[in-house]
Parts: sequence; C-alpha cells; structure tokens
Amino acid sequence: MCTALICKKSIFFSFLRCNMHAFLAGICVFALSLLGMPHTSYAQALQAELRSAFEYASRYSDLNSARRAGWRPFGGEAPLMGRHFEHPDNPDYVTGDALDWTKPSNLVYSSIDGRNQLVALAWVVRIAPGDPMPKGFSGSRDIWHVHDTTKIIAALSETRPLIGSIAKWWQGSELEQKDGRTQLAMVHLWLIPNPKGRFATHNPALTYRDHRLPMDWVDADMEAARGLAMAEANGCRDLLDAEMWLGGVSWRTKARLKRSCRDLARQVDAAMGGPESQVKGIARGAYRRMEDLQLLLLSDSELRRIGTLVEDGPGICK
Repeated sequence: MCTALICKKSIFFSFLRCNMHAFLAGICVFALSLLGMPHTSYAQALQAELRSAFEYASRYSDLNSARRAGWRPFGGEAPLMGRHFEHPDNPDYVTGDALDWTKPSNLVYSSIDGRNQLVALAWVVRIAPGDPMPKGFSGSRDIWHVHDTTKIIAALSETRPLIGSIAKWWQGSELEQKDGRTQLAMVHLWLIPNPKGRFATHNPALTYRDHRLPMDWVDADMEAARGLAMAEANGCRDLLDAEMWLGGVSWRTKARLKRSCRDLARQVDAAMGGPESQVKGIARGAYRRMEDLQLLLLSDSELRRIGTLVEDGPGICK
C-alpha cells in the first residue's frame, strides 16, 4: 500500500504522461505569443479576415469600377505606394472600433502594364494623442503609421499662415470639437506580393512592375527601389512636390533639387537593360546622392516640417 504522498505523485505523473502533448502544445503557444508569431487560432482568424478583404477588393480591381461606385482620389501618386481613393460613405473608425474588413477607408491604385490596378486596401483610424495603436488584423504583424494633423497643420502655418488658419479651423470643427482624436493611424493590406510584408507601408515591387523589370529581382532593398522610382515618368515630381510644399522650401532650392533628381533619374534609366547588380547599384547610388543633396540644401526647419508628414520610422507596430 502506498502512502498518501506516493499516491499523489503517481496520480500527477500519470496525468502528465497522458497529457504531455497538450502540455507541450500550450508551452509552444505561449512561446509563440511572446515572439509575436501567430499560433493556429490567430492564423485561422487572420486567413478569414484576409479572405473577406480580398473578396471585397475583387469588386474594384479596375479603377473605372471604383469611380462608378463613387470612389474619388485624394492627394497625388506616392512613391512605392500608389494613389489613394476615398468614398464619402466610408466608416469613421475611431479608437476601440472593430474594423470591418469589407469596408476599407481607402482603395490604392497603381499603374501596372499601362492600366490602373488595385494594389492595396487601407484602413484609417482616428486616435487621440497617447492612444494605443488600433487592434487591426489578428496577430501582431500589421504595421501602422500615423499622420498627426496637429503637427502637420503647425508646420504648414509656419510658411503658409492663411492656409494654416483654414486647416486649423477644419481641425477644430471636424476633429477637436467632435472627440479630440486628431491623429490618423493607418495600415495597408497589399493585394500583390510585397517583399516588405503584406502589411508594410511601402511596396518596392511597384517600381519594378512600372519599369517592367524581372519580378525575381524584387527584394526589400528600399534604397534601390526608391532610386528606381525616381526614374519613373513622374518620379521626381512624386518624390519632391508634396514634401517641398509642406517644408516651405524656396522655389530656387526646389528647382535645383528637381534638376539634380532628373539628372540622377537619367542615369538610372540609362542603366536599364543591364544586369541586376548594375541596375540596382546605380539606382541605390542615385537615391543616396539625392538624400545627401537634400540634407545639404535644406535647413533644419525645412527638414523638421517635412518630417511631420508621417510618423513611423520603421513602422509603428501595435
């Protein structure tokens, strides 16, 4: 006959042997959650969310169908991102709202093979300063970036006081008096392959498609991709116009930067047809020289104002 202590130990080890698989599975799930890796339930939930979003996106694969449904563009073409479209009936998502994967805030189009095609969906959530990032998709792999309207309007007011005062009035009446949520948190869902990840802010593949370069060249090298984007038809305009305007950069400095950008873009364009390493190397060098020139010619105040456009660094993860 066993003592009570031995019996208790026997029962424990018998339970452990019978349930070892479940025990180890629980340890794995816990470890994966610490690493930010989705386990089965997260993966299944994410797949269901993606299916809903992709099914919705199939309605508007062509830009004309989106226009007929009431989607309208705002802003210009953004390098490695495309052009965003919004709808007057879009949901006004705010902190704490559950996002509807069949009701994105934006459709994002880019020219592929001479036709505007839907390349991404985006969700925008209004948050207040200090609020956490929105919950977003299941798991922890979605990447959010923030547009702070207060900082952007303050930067605008420094060099364009009239426009700034109008923007302040809009912000006060539309955002501050409503609920004080003056920051716009945003996440993209790419519908085409993206070496930076499905939820990245930018997609290097867009410029390779624009130049009709081999798709097996596409990688996550953002400097090479930005150099290639400079050599697109309106690459220098897309790279510089919005930033120079917000920065309050003088027309003389802007003209010099544009001339330099076009010269560098021609060097990239001349390399087309060469081997992958040559094309990427020249593109990467062109972008680095363009960055160096901006740092040389722009004042600290101008750089600070330009820096208010987006707050993300490598991306703000929730």
